[in-house]
Amino acid sequence: MKAQEIRLKFNEFFKNKGHKKHQSSPLIPINDETLLFANAGMNQFKDYFTGNAKPENKRAVTIQKCVRAGGKHNDLENVGFTARHHTFFEMLGNFSFGDYFKEDAIKFAWEFLTKELKIPKEKLYVTVHYSDDEAEEIWNKKIGVDLSKIFRKGDKDNFWEMGEFGPCGPCSEIFYDHGEKFKTPNFTPGKDQDLLDDEQRYVEIWNLVFMQYEKTKDGQKPLPNPSIDTGMGLERVAAALQGKYWNYDTDCFTPIITEIEKVSNKKYQDSKYTTSMRVVADHIRSSTMLITDGVIPSNEGRGYVLRRIIRRAVRHLRELGAPSGSFFKLAPVVLKTLSEEYPQNIKNESMAIKFLQNEEEKFLETLDNGIKYLNEAIEKQKNNTLSGAIAFKLNDTYGFPLDLTEVILSERGLSLDQAGFDEAMAKQKETSKKSWKGGNVVDDSHFFKALESFGETKFLGYDSLSCESKLLKIIKGEESDILIFDKTPFYGESGGQAGDSGLVLDKKISVSIFDTQKPVEGLFAHYTKDSSSLKEGSTYKLEVHSKNRNRIAKNHSATHLLQAALIEVLGNHVKQAGSMVTSERLRFDFTHMKALTSEEIDKVETLVNQQIENANNVNANIMSMDQALESGAMALFGEKYGDNVRVLKMGEFSTELCGGTHVNNTSEIGLFTILSESSLATGVRRIEATTSESAYNILKSRSNILKKLELELSGKNEVIFEKISSLQNKIKSLEKENKALTDKLNSAESDSLFENVTKVKEYDFVVSTASEGSDLRKLSDLFVQKFPKGILAMSAPNKGKLSVIIRKSKNVSDVKCNEILKEAISEINGRGGGKPDMAQGSGDQGNDEKFFEKAKLALQKQLQG
Repeated sequence: MKAQEIRLKFNEFFKNKGHKKHQSSPLIPINDETLLFANAGMNQFKDYFTGNAKPENKRAVTIQKCVRAGGKHNDLENVGFTARHHTFFEMLGNFSFGDYFKEDAIKFAWEFLTKELKIPKEKLYVTVHYSDDEAEEIWNKKIGVDLSKIFRKGDKDNFWEMGEFGPCGPCSEIFYDHGEKFKTPNFTPGKDQDLLDDEQRYVEIWNLVFMQYEKTKDGQKPLPNPSIDTGMGLERVAAALQGKYWNYDTDCFTPIITEIEKVSNKKYQDSKYTTSMRVVADHIRSSTMLITDGVIPSNEGRGYVLRRIIRRAVRHLRELGAPSGSFFKLAPVVLKTLSEEYPQNIKNESMAIKFLQNEEEKFLETLDNGIKYLNEAIEKQKNNTLSGAIAFKLNDTYGFPLDLTEVILSERGLSLDQAGFDEAMAKQKETSKKSWKGGNVVDDSHFFKALESFGETKFLGYDSLSCESKLLKIIKGEESDILIFDKTPFYGESGGQAGDSGLVLDKKISVSIFDTQKPVEGLFAHYTKDSSSLKEGSTYKLEVHSKNRNRIAKNHSATHLLQAALIEVLGNHVKQAGSMVTSERLRFDFTHMKALTSEEIDKVETLVNQQIENANNVNANIMSMDQALESGAMALFGEKYGDNVRVLKMGEFSTELCGGTHVNNTSEIGLFTILSESSLATGVRRIEATTSESAYNILKSRSNILKKLELELSGKNEVIFEKISSLQNKIKSLEKENKALTDKLNSAESDSLFENVTKVKEYDFVVSTASEGSDLRKLSDLFVQKFPKGILAMSAPNKGKLSVIIRKSKNVSDVKCNEILKEAISEINGRGGGKPDMAQGSGDQGNDEKFFEKAKLALQKQLQG
């Protein structure tokens, strides 16, 4: 049975059991900074399990894309070497939020495996928690599994916890028997291990978690509404159904491995290449899916993990003898195998190709530099053990996996200081923890309670800027109060658009709203500095600041036109990586490898203004996600959308998913101008721009500056640039002449500057005071030309301080200028530093002579030593 058929059967089976199908959440966890990547199906349902939110349907089914390659769940180094470790995998899950419990969860799982998938019952074994008599009885008495095939396990294997506190409970795992030939050699069940501890032969394929307790600071207590969370690994089930032991031999991977064979001209069946092909096949899946979900390769956090995955794959491709530039060519086949379940990812195919190509090129350069660095380090090695710090630098800076360093060392009869490497790695992990913002979770319980008590806020702001509304709840805060109404025209900040401001009005009351947020989905929170005049249960008029809203709408609509223009000018790899829309300006972050040229910026700006001038109607329609994608609507990567979405269309130029507020016609934007284009991160650019009145004011200001220049330079705008360029060239020429004259003058005066000479051993020691603001470094250059074996101590007043320098000629080998300065500079209460051949500093004026005397004593002391 093919993987896609398993997915379809799973979805249909649970939909027929009353479950609502939810799309996979993105690999970047939504509103959960505690997770590096989505690593389980339950991640997106956490608020349902904790009781913070209530689902529309208490039954859910998902096929979740997951990555485990960093943090607590890190399978990276095992990938390719074991049958079932992967960085990217798919988790099939069914969930109950206080609806059915153990008996139905067990019945559903057994029915799906034995009837839908037709796995022979004799191939299946189960585990339960050692304390869970109920689960064992269900398996034995109601399902009919013999007690000899039910094993009791402890907390380590069969008790699940969401975290330190929160829902938890025992679990029951279902194992598949791959058969006698895969038995671990010399494995014998006994007192400390049972049959299922032979992990080579028996493979866990489905975990049923029974969330029946809540862990608090005071201990463990029963949950009022016990829930179910299950997870079944698609790749493992596919292996069982396709008669394969290695997951890599299933159709989840074989199309990719076939492509790897083509680019490398090697055979998967050749044992010399099998492991490397498995590594590449796994890593191209995770790399492609991470990038198309919005993770950008970088040197920290998620991006750093992605970069390590890419580099490990590229290194294995190199071992396969594949030509440079092969890795990115594998991305299309990945998306082809996964696009039916994850259609949003294939929309970002061109972006994945661009980033993978760029990362591979950069790493191959780095790899060559790394080999050069390692060779140099080995040559300098005084013993047969390479320093752990050097191995870590190879890993961290050059992307060398540790095993590659060990292979090279082994070939040369050398070993590695493993303890030193581990110590350096531990320090790096500690640094990463400080840069990672995980764990700073805001307690939104009061918002969830408001949502549960009053339901969702009805948003009227697409059609109206004012309405009568009932004040349901006032939430007091330290710096501001939060107002919850039953309906509102105020837009809550989301999708990069700033929240509305405005007024709460009554006959004698006017309360200012300075911001509107959506702290939890469906609830609008209105922020005010003082709510003392308002009463819960009363009805008030809500009025949005219309001028502010209109400016925001113009900037937001211009953002859509900007993205479409960037795609037309630069290519389909351009994807939104972030945005901010306020009443003053817009900021748009997008994927692109290099800075835009001035010509490209002009093209983009012209395109946007053409669309404004075209007066395109702006239409919004609600449709299903499938219909939206078929219509060509662009979705934000890293966003999770509901079953129905709002599609915003601007003529034939732009079609996007968007819940924001916009103009009715592009002509309302008036004018668009780009303020700046800059780098945000590797592969991510930022454009700041503005529209309408703000754009006019900026262009007017520039025009006024041009008029002043025209008057000052007595010329029209077309020749102004030439005139300024000519003046700059004249200034440069005069500066050059001035420098030449200064150098000539200094050279002429140098005889008198360097006349105070005394002998210290065989060297000429010169002390000198130069004029105010003199360039001591240049004067010292003249000194070393005149004195082949000399040491100079020189000072010069400079802006109220005294600048000093100690300099020696090349032929003076046994003198260290930095140490002389260190001893002498205390005489002028100064600070400074440098190298043995030259050191500079500054301090208080008035003690030149004491500085020179101390410098001479320090010199004599060095030469005596």
